[in-house]
Amino acid sequence: MAQETTLAFYANIPESEKLASAAAAWNICASRQDELEVARKENANPQAIAKKVSNFAFAAFPNEIISRLDKLQFTEPKLVTLNNEANQFLGRDWNPTEKHPIEIRASHHPVGHERHVSRLMFVQDSDGEYKEFAMLETRTAQLPIGTKALSRMVGIEPATAKATIGLPGNEPIEITIRELKNFSYAGLVFNAEPVNLEFGTVPVTDKTVKIKLDGKTLGELDNDSVQQLKQIDYLKNGNPLKLKLTSISETGDQAFVLGESPNGNLLKINKINFYDFSGQTFNDQDYRKLTIETSASKSRDAVFLNGEPLGVLHFKKDKDALRQFGLLKTGKLTPAPTIIESNFSVICAQIDPNTVEYPQKWTKEFQAFGTQSVNSQQLYMIESSAKILHQIKERPTFLFSTESNKKLGIMGLAVDNQKADTVTKWLTAQKVEWEQVPIEDVIRETKKGLAVFNLVDSSIPAKTLESMSKKFGAVIETDSEYQQRVNSLATRPQFLKPPEQTAQSPPNQSITPLLSINPSTPDISNSTKTEPLGVEKPPTVTIDDLRSWYNAADKLGKSENYKKRIVEVANQFKAGKQLSAQALTVMNQDTFELEAISRLTQIAQRIGMVWGKSDENGTQVQGKIYDLAFNTQQRDLTISQKNGEVILNLQSGQVQAYKLTPQILQTFEDANTQIDKILAKSQTQQIDLQR
Repeated sequence: MAQETTLAFYANIPESEKLASAAAAWNICASRQDELEVARKENANPQAIAKKVSNFAFAAFPNEIISRLDKLQFTEPKLVTLNNEANQFLGRDWNPTEKHPIEIRASHHPVGHERHVSRLMFVQDSDGEYKEFAMLETRTAQLPIGTKALSRMVGIEPATAKATIGLPGNEPIEITIRELKNFSYAGLVFNAEPVNLEFGTVPVTDKTVKIKLDGKTLGELDNDSVQQLKQIDYLKNGNPLKLKLTSISETGDQAFVLGESPNGNLLKINKINFYDFSGQTFNDQDYRKLTIETSASKSRDAVFLNGEPLGVLHFKKDKDALRQFGLLKTGKLTPAPTIIESNFSVICAQIDPNTVEYPQKWTKEFQAFGTQSVNSQQLYMIESSAKILHQIKERPTFLFSTESNKKLGIMGLAVDNQKADTVTKWLTAQKVEWEQVPIEDVIRETKKGLAVFNLVDSSIPAKTLESMSKKFGAVIETDSEYQQRVNSLATRPQFLKPPEQTAQSPPNQSITPLLSINPSTPDISNSTKTEPLGVEKPPTVTIDDLRSWYNAADKLGKSENYKKRIVEVANQFKAGKQLSAQALTVMNQDTFELEAISRLTQIAQRIGMVWGKSDENGTQVQGKIYDLAFNTQQRDLTISQKNGEVILNLQSGQVQAYKLTPQILQTFEDANTQIDKILAKSQTQQIDLQR
């Protein structure tokens, strides 16, 4: 019966549409099971079985599928997570015409890492070694683990562009153009080509077209539908539409409806769950009256190409530089010769099918990622031995107060991350002010199975400190001794992963960091050995410390030559040469300055939460001595004195300028203490009210 139904279905499809129908059937039959489960739960009958049946595509379209097997189909996988610190080619500009030897490998990263349980693309570097590049998008074509080939790297989905403006008699100006996808040249790729751009603070119309229903926003018109209305000159604000609405997808940010007009034309309306009809299903039998709403113009610092908006300016330093040369004026566009190059968030690996070498032995995912299920006997053995294994692998607790800690007035506490919850409760009971350091800022310690806390020195009672010192040993007071202590611990095995962290910062201190301090050292490659041959005593620093130094210098906006010198020092270190006293001093100074800036951003955000005024542009605080403004989403922050002198300026998490002194840091620490008192008083009042 099933075979007869399948044959009848196939016979009713016109010959010219069979290949397209086969593709559509394959797309449905190969849907992810989790998506089908979501659809089932949202269905009016949640007990209905939602199960994909891949066999149908093979039974209905055998010839069409076979016809596609004469050549490799998976030739253009998408590569993502390009900015992850694991990318050993971070910042490299790929020549789109050059082929590189590549290999697909299974991820070796631990649980919690962005690239955990995924397929990775390794690329052969100039030294002949294959090095980790990027993760294959999970929904992209998946070649077997172990596959080798030659591939080009071509950037797609440009998010921003770098423009270099050359004016006669002046040094070139380099600026960043943002929001390319929102304007007239979305998707256009620039390959360092000369163009004439125009700059100005002028009214700019967003391309977004909204559809209104009963005075409320239904969603956004799909770009193809926008072009369809443009062709008949009907894309005007307030124009009415008469449509029957039918929900096609109801899942998350992919939800959309189709609107059918009386003459049979279809319009696609996206982002249904972002507006007033979120969660509502449409299955109209009659037409509804809707209206078009085009976005009103808004004055912006914008960039134009051939009279059409290309993107907008965001960074203050870019705007200031353009104004200095008379290129950014209000109400008019000023042209300038420019070299423009696209920046990409996604790269497409264009694989040469003729060079593909499949692995001799097929590696299944559960073998590569360790995701195979265990039977009840194995589970019992694992559970029964877990306590003794954790006892053997338990991490010691120790206190440390290095030079940078002392300057910030804090003491470090490193504990087994499986005890973090217990430790935080104890610290709170002792009235110690504490804050857990984010795991991305202590990657090395996290790998060793440690959680790190910062304790405010002045809040630790003398008796408590004495008790802690007796139990955990003397306070470690040098960087080298602390690093040696951490390095002496074995990496915690993944299968002994700690329970989920439940420790949080004190109430009202949960803050999204504006300044990320993740290592990102593209030129300091990994080394299997982090100490010179023949040296028995561990070195005073490790390669991880040098990566952190490079990261600090990069975040602080140091010059390329400065960062190249760090790379040279790192390479000398790997060859067996220890750091000079001067290099060690500079490294500690850069690291301290970045930590101070990070601390300052945290306090600034807390100040904004208590005394700030927020609007669509972010949060502003007008103080007696300092003014500050920040935007958490864009990770921008400016702290300035009342005379306009900038103390700290962050743009997109990058340090643009800073001028810090111990007095400034102390002033903000005092403000933070004042906030603690305000919050404590507020909490006490709230408890009194509840009694």
